[in-house]
Amino acid sequence: MTTIEEVARATLLKPSITSWTRLEPTPRDPTMQRSLQAQIRDAAWMLSRQWQMGEFLGDDAGSPVQATLGGELQNVTTYRPGPAPAASIALDPNLPLEVQVERESVALKLRGSVQLGYYFESLVRKASIVGAPAVITAFRTAFPIVAVSPDPAYASIDAVRFRALTSGKALDGEALYASAVAVAAGVVPTIPLPAEAANAGMPGVLSELVAYRSSLFSEPAEAVAWQPSAIDYDFALGSPAASDNVLLDAPDFPGGHLDWYTFTLKAGVSGQTPVGTPAQVTPFTFNFFPNHVVFKGMHDPRWWMFEDSVTDFGQLDAQHVDLAKLLVMEFAFVYGNDWFSVPVPTPIGNLSRVTTLVVTDNFGLRTLIRSAEQTQVNAGESPWSMYKLSGAGTRSDFIMMAPTLGLVDDAIPLEQVSFIRDDMAAMAWAVEHQLQSELDLPSDAQEAYMQRLQENGPPAPPVATAGGPGIYYTTEIPVPDNWIPMVPVQTAQGALYLRRGTMEVPTAAGLLKIVARALLLEPGEPYFLEDHVVSRTGVKAERYFRRTRAIDGSTYVWMARSSGLAGGTAWSGLRFDVVRDMGEV
Repeated sequence: MTTIEEVARATLLKPSITSWTRLEPTPRDPTMQRSLQAQIRDAAWMLSRQWQMGEFLGDDAGSPVQATLGGELQNVTTYRPGPAPAASIALDPNLPLEVQVERESVALKLRGSVQLGYYFESLVRKASIVGAPAVITAFRTAFPIVAVSPDPAYASIDAVRFRALTSGKALDGEALYASAVAVAAGVVPTIPLPAEAANAGMPGVLSELVAYRSSLFSEPAEAVAWQPSAIDYDFALGSPAASDNVLLDAPDFPGGHLDWYTFTLKAGVSGQTPVGTPAQVTPFTFNFFPNHVVFKGMHDPRWWMFEDSVTDFGQLDAQHVDLAKLLVMEFAFVYGNDWFSVPVPTPIGNLSRVTTLVVTDNFGLRTLIRSAEQTQVNAGESPWSMYKLSGAGTRSDFIMMAPTLGLVDDAIPLEQVSFIRDDMAAMAWAVEHQLQSELDLPSDAQEAYMQRLQENGPPAPPVATAGGPGIYYTTEIPVPDNWIPMVPVQTAQGALYLRRGTMEVPTAAGLLKIVARALLLEPGEPYFLEDHVVSRTGVKAERYFRRTRAIDGSTYVWMARSSGLAGGTAWSGLRFDVVRDMGEV
């Protein structure tokens, strides 16, 4: 009987030789062309792999090889700034839409006025006006740079020094520009031109000054679209045609980038009398080769193709409630190879719609592709649609190609105001953060308030006396100067508004009236803000310069505004009937 030890010993002593040989192709053709083709000779294996992957289970055997598309173009011809229909004007096709909507008048202050004044003086010298020094002196006298700031309590040190440096040595170019524009329009100017303006050659100099100042910024000649009571833009584009009168409304555009989703289809305009230039309806046809819809990371539709590994579909994890992810996965895995894109050439600034689409496959079969909106749906449901204009329960066949901008350079805000709620004071506040300084730069309103406290602080508290009280009573602890009160009011119809108010704070020099200084708050005019605009998170509004280059190479610089969310609620520190310790300010 053989033992286990004997079997193990015989196995270990048996010699064994193991070797590996790598299979390498040996090309018989020195050009390597045939070897690089990677030919597959096993057709049965290829067919079996196709059968295994389900590639023989297709519902159709035809692939689209040609498509004929028919459509209509309808140009946009009217522009309405604000909500009033009577304000509609002809749309400038050469002006980018953001520029036309956002632009407003530009008011330069001290530094801009001095620069424009020096430019005018250089024009006088270059024009060889007789007695040029006397003419310049006369204009400096008529349009002087005053030595005292119109807002001395909040003027920065740099602005005070710059004003002292230029007073009597330069003229107010902005004031001269306003007077020259008024004279050219046949209107009596606020500041009359001096008699030297009639000297030989001076009318041409003034005209050149007006042309130069007008070329610096794009400013509107019509009403502006900004609505101060809503802190956003309200405008509309119109395409009045006999067959289809389309009005695209944008009642709450916050500023910035415009696109097709900014607009809603205005209900009830069909059949109205067109306003402005009638729109032209142009039919077109287009033949093209259908292209597969592809996306970055899409898997290859065939088994023997190499993947680029951009997307690891094996790592996708979706729950039963992740409907959006499940739909995307189903499209990518199952139907991604069955979708084709249709390029539609559409000029910018036009409405376009597809009227017919006929697809021809490789068997010569022609199929009419109908709109998805013609699909029968259940009662109370709406058909599937994408990228089409809609509004108030209506939907249009048009797709909007707005003449919007691509790259825009935005400057830092000249003005920034936050509208916030104050639950402790049961009111709202307009907090001025940035203000346009006299040097045409943004200035910190809080720093201006601290500067005012150093020069004219609060009144001194009572002095404690021996045996007297150690406390004193004050009626109010005021808020900083850059906190403008917004008082709730109600109209006779029950509408709620926030009215801009004023405050008087005690100072060492007497009562100081606090007023709004930001143009966003409409200083000098009654300002009412719709109550629902100021949410719990607050609203932030800014005024800033924008610069862009249009498609034709033209450069535009304009003053714009924008609105967005602020930082939430805040406490102003306003208190009434406060008892304080002696010596506490």
